[in-house]
Amino acid sequence: MQFTLWDILQDIAILGFLMIVGQFLRAKIKVLQNLLMPASLIGGFIGLILGPSVLNILPFSSQLPAYAGILIAIVFACTPIGDDPITKEEMKGIGGFFYQNTGILMLQYAFGMVLSLGILNKFWDLHDSFGLVLATGFYGGHGTAVAVGDMFKDMGYPEFFDLGNTSATIGLIGGILIGIAIINWGTRKKYTNYVSSPEELPDEIKKGLIQKELQKPAGKITVSNMTLDPLVFHLSIALIAAYAGKLASNFINSKIEWLQIPVFVLALAFGYVVQLILRKTKTDQYVDRQTMQRISGSATDLLVISAVASLNLGVIKDNFAPLAITFVLGFALNVGWFLLVSKYTSSKDWFERGIMNFGRSNGVVATGVLLNRVVDPDQKSRGLEDTGITDLMNRPIAIALQVLPPLFIGMG
Repeated sequence: MQFTLWDILQDIAILGFLMIVGQFLRAKIKVLQNLLMPASLIGGFIGLILGPSVLNILPFSSQLPAYAGILIAIVFACTPIGDDPITKEEMKGIGGFFYQNTGILMLQYAFGMVLSLGILNKFWDLHDSFGLVLATGFYGGHGTAVAVGDMFKDMGYPEFFDLGNTSATIGLIGGILIGIAIINWGTRKKYTNYVSSPEELPDEIKKGLIQKELQKPAGKITVSNMTLDPLVFHLSIALIAAYAGKLASNFINSKIEWLQIPVFVLALAFGYVVQLILRKTKTDQYVDRQTMQRISGSATDLLVISAVASLNLGVIKDNFAPLAITFVLGFALNVGWFLLVSKYTSSKDWFERGIMNFGRSNGVVATGVLLNRVVDPDQKSRGLEDTGITDLMNRPIAIALQVLPPLFIGMG
């Protein structure tokens, strides 16, 4: 059957419905609240069961797995646009936290490859890139899993897309469960400075629904809606940067056949170009950072739900044993890093800052924020702010580790 624009509307409508169902279930079911599971992930599991991989009830188009590759380009394009430069004041005391954050990033890549090539390959016939699954999913999350998975699709290893997204899903869920256990242990040992026992999270975090008196604006109106809707204005900027990345990737590949730079990398680069142009022309005052974050967040939610709903369970089944070993040892690595390194990289509030980094190294920054919020409800430890700064500082390292190993492996 021919793919049409109506199929896009159908797919997005189904994904949207699944996210609303996921939000409803999160608001009603205690277990999901205790797991702090995102609505997009809940909806993704429902889509996986009802979709083509299992029951084949939902009428998704054949292009469902392809959406994630486009959405990740939008996410990366939005990253620098409208952001403020780092100040000298913000850089104070960041060194130790940068080491803690970047150290686990590099260690996950190194450990995963050594484990795969040195041990697992002796028992299972695995692809040379299997070792990248750990860091791609745990530290990188679903966005990185989609981005790297798309690279490997072009290199003849499409299974990595499913393996990476499985790693991201397990990392997120396991990060929350293990993180809560660590917090319970830490409060008993009196390592926490701001709570004596894990505090009950407010309803808006547990259920995901914000009461009217606590609701805040999602952004600012920077252009008059008499001429152009502000959301369309910001979305247009993001789409231009993302599509420029696609054009540049195609152009480079047409000139240098063996070099295929991922679209998401070039979308990020053009995001910086756009931000530079905005600053030089003094038009950055019309770009609202919160609105860009809402666009990025919306693309991320759609990315997660489409990636999970389109997982190939056959690939997971075929690699279940090496995946399970990798995940168990990966969690052990992250817990060990937290216990051995956190104390020595922060002169103050080491537990609160360390648990933020632990959550961040198991999928997404949001996991770290939630765990940090449990032990530091008033955000006194600067874990959130310093994570944002270190993520910005180590982004070139992270991008290089995401892009270069697949390229080198692909070239043999």
